Amino acid sequence: MQHRDLPLIDPFGALQEATRRHRARHGCGAYTYADGSLPGVLAAAVGARRIVEVGTALGYTACWLASANESTTVDTIENDAEHVELARDEIATYGLDRRVSVHHGEAESVLAGFDESAYDVAFFDGFAPTVAVFGLLRSRLRVGGLLVAANLTLSGTDAVGTDLADPSRWRTHSFGETAIAVKTTDPTWSLGRS
Repeated sequence: MQHRDLPLIDPFGALQEATRRHRARHGCGAYTYADGSLPGVLAAAVGARRIVEVGTALGYTACWLASANESTTVDTIENDAEHVELARDEIATYGLDRRVSVHHGEAESVLAGFDESAYDVAFFDGFAPTVAVFGLLRSRLRVGGLLVAANLTLSGTDAVGTDLADPSRWRTHSFGETAIAVKTTDPTWSLGRS
């Protein structure tokens, strides 16, 4: 059987396109994750109620994440003040402004103010995850929580990749520049055990 992509409709496709137009006009770093359905479907599959995202841009993946279920809330962090305002406007356009909070500031500072072990899903799609930001995201995830981390092929991510490969900390699948990992703190878990 030959593989082919299904012709799915992206309910937030206009927002993804608006982000591309914005980036072209302003020459900034506002990128969207290639296909927001992946983090959105994963969040829905795990029944995520609380999600934290680093790298809002104009809110494309925040909207996908918030659509996981009717009670999902998203805390998304963006360092660019213009992008924060644009994201808030775009998110409101989709009626998700009551469930998505856009926080302005450096990821490290903002994450430090969030409760530990409070999130079901963490999504990283900033430039490249620093060790400090990655550690804060890990500490904000509950045990059994899901991490989706993009941009892992960018320079400076070797320590993050090493951490994700540690089976006492994560159960990880990676593809391309993205990793999907489940947080575990059970030191007895290892490959091959049931």
